[in-house]
Amino acid sequence: EKLKVLFDIEKSISETGVRVPGRFYSLSDSYDETCFVNSEGSKIVSKIPRTDFWYFITIEHIGRTAQRYWQYGFSGGFEKIYDSNFPELMRHEVKATHDNLQRAVKPPKENVDVVVAPQITAIMVHESVGHPYEADRVLGREAAQAGESFVTKEMLGTRIGSDAVNVADDPRIEGSFGYYLYDDEGVAARNRQLIKTGMITELLNNRETAFVLGTKSNSAARATGFDREPIVRMANTYFEPGDYSEEELFEAVKSGVYIKNFMEWNIDDKRVNQKYVGAEAYVIRNGKLEEPVFRPTIEISTPKLWSSVDKAANNVEYHSGTCGKGEPMQALPVWFGGPSLLLRNIKLK
Repeated sequence: EKLKVLFDIEKSISETGVRVPGRFYSLSDSYDETCFVNSEGSKIVSKIPRTDFWYFITIEHIGRTAQRYWQYGFSGGFEKIYDSNFPELMRHEVKATHDNLQRAVKPPKENVDVVVAPQITAIMVHESVGHPYEADRVLGREAAQAGESFVTKEMLGTRIGSDAVNVADDPRIEGSFGYYLYDDEGVAARNRQLIKTGMITELLNNRETAFVLGTKSNSAARATGFDREPIVRMANTYFEPGDYSEEELFEAVKSGVYIKNFMEWNIDDKRVNQKYVGAEAYVIRNGKLEEPVFRPTIEISTPKLWSSVDKAANNVEYHSGTCGKGEPMQALPVWFGGPSLLLRNIKLK
């Protein structure tokens, strides 16, 4: 039954008639059962099943190539895989990427408005908000391992973005890849409001970092097993929905670019300077989507990125990742998400 899902995806891609010389699909499931006991009298048992689909494809057209990869993960049963209709999703990925290779124009040279879709918002939030707001990074502990942070404890209560920017992390989202109700130090999970109307409001803390910073743990301690130290980790980090439809964001743009997903990204050690290379992308002209754009690239600093957000849509999506951190490495399931965003006055490359 599981193999059939992968063969249905392969059949769906083959039926497009597009040359896809590189194809890799991975489907897995796991079942985590944890029993936590501490000296405060806590005894907590959790049982969490998860399913996970990951793909990496290479599309070719007359000597030009493009690649797409992404991961989808959930807590729950195998029905989550069927609900996602991966054969249809992969068919669209192949056809849209091939169309971009055939017809795409170069990005505009002048500064323009850019609408980024939920997948772009998600990776931006995870990398430039979630990671630098981990309190152990802020305190310098992870410097030689997962990296540092531009955030300092003195920045709590200061502005990092526009009023339209609201970012939270909540482990309790039902069906999420990063789901839990108690962390691995026995603290009840709750929503963590990292940014509220552009202001830095909270860091992610475990008991240790909370003590150093003079606050209380907000249930961000996670470990991959009984023989690993619980360290500060994200769970489900997302940009909160705004009041607009995605269509209304397009209508607010006279000349710009819509970036639906990306081919690659990177960010520096302190989570300040970052780069996102678009895959499926289109020109926006007088509020309408027009011809494809070839690899529009956003290179921007974190303060500039969040200060440029003018409007947030209400079309929140969640995407999954396996986030690495620690020594020895602890790879844990997370969700990151958000809606489409309108960014003003962006220089594309």
